[in-house]
Amino acid sequence: MKKALLIVVAIIALCFITGNADTIASIYDAAQAGATTPLLIACVIMILRHLTQAVSYKTAFEAVGFAGRKLWDYIVLIFSLVFINTFCLFSGATGVAFIVDDAHRNGADLGRATSGAILSQIGYFAALLVISIVGFLTMIFSNTVNMVFVVGALLLMFVLLGLSSMYVVGYFRPRWLYKLFNAIARPVGAVARKVKHPLSPTWGKDTADSFIKAARVMAGNLTGTAVSIAWASLSAVLNMMSLVAIGYAFGFENVPALVAAFALGAISVILSPTPQGIGVVEAAIAAVLTADGCSLPTATAIALLYRGIMFWIPFCIGALLLSQSGFFQNKKDPSQEQHDKDIAWISGTLVGFMGVVAIISYAIPSFLAPYRALVEWVDFSNIFAGPTIVVFGFVLIIMAVGLVRRYRTAMALAVTVLVLLASIQFLFFETITVAIVSVALAVWLFVQRASFDRPVPRDLHAIVFGK
Repeated sequence: MKKALLIVVAIIALCFITGNADTIASIYDAAQAGATTPLLIACVIMILRHLTQAVSYKTAFEAVGFAGRKLWDYIVLIFSLVFINTFCLFSGATGVAFIVDDAHRNGADLGRATSGAILSQIGYFAALLVISIVGFLTMIFSNTVNMVFVVGALLLMFVLLGLSSMYVVGYFRPRWLYKLFNAIARPVGAVARKVKHPLSPTWGKDTADSFIKAARVMAGNLTGTAVSIAWASLSAVLNMMSLVAIGYAFGFENVPALVAAFALGAISVILSPTPQGIGVVEAAIAAVLTADGCSLPTATAIALLYRGIMFWIPFCIGALLLSQSGFFQNKKDPSQEQHDKDIAWISGTLVGFMGVVAIISYAIPSFLAPYRALVEWVDFSNIFAGPTIVVFGFVLIIMAVGLVRRYRTAMALAVTVLVLLASIQFLFFETITVAIVSVALAVWLFVQRASFDRPVPRDLHAIVFGK
């Protein structure tokens, strides 16, 4: 399944980059107007910033008693996070979950993995809060206070206090921590059972134990804890310095305004409805700079270059390094059975994706707006309308389940439906891109038909639930 997922992720990445080709072209055009040396410095700062963040992660896990991993492992993790967070609505929470999963796969117990992941965020958030305070003061003096920024800064402060208190409570009032995790064990356990990964009966106690142990290890290793926070704080400062360098590249040398713009941009990432704040961060940075006397074309160029250097370059690096992350590194199985499973998962995932997009496009179309570059390749709304497209979506999802289970009938039906859809697109609606995708997927299924060698069970319950 992981090989299949990796291939699907690669396809999504290519679609995402293609769908944002205009933005990337705008970044390239903007770079032509900037001074070369400061832009090169900004690129170097970007690399240093991510390396520094990797060091902060390494020292954070060492501070809670989990050591032994190489720096390269954390470098891969950092760049992979940039890529993964792009496709998640709650990117911050998803990033922490990925860090926890990575550490857990490499031998850390779940509580210690969570402790290290949280500690790795505290230093960065702390530095970001300090920068936000400086930015807030700058906005007050220039009379450009933004209420979104104020709300985001307060949210950041509460999150930082909440994360830090876990360790303080774990050290001074461990009983409170036991009560906390025992209280949340029920709802968390209910969700875990739904996804067929039930928690152990002692999950609450074990997790609290791990946090308490981590807090005691940190208390006995104050130097290591302080070093971890210092490295994380430095990564936030380097992030800001990159924007300052880009400002100098375009002749805008108002450092307080650039600091304020960075602070608002960082807050916008947290509050933005779009992946990684694409579009929102650029607008926020440009708004602050123009309010402080920067011309709109220059402010726009600075914002575009900053996002190009601090997001798009790491995004592409993360796409290339993702296969090296702990989630995808597993023992190789060259057997034909594993090959057939991979083919089934790839096919089922792609067909299921089409079905989900069809349903959401009718039920909550606004949900897909930030991901338009991805879904426009499989948009069948010009053929189906209203509840019909929902029915079509469910049909695709049912076929996707059958493909994952390698049923011959599901493969044959999927090929037939995809060819028919492509024919309609070509003959009546002339949406060539969607038709090409449908034909390509149908051809893929037909070529790989040998992998779908299972007859459909007679019991409908077995088809749906696999029992």
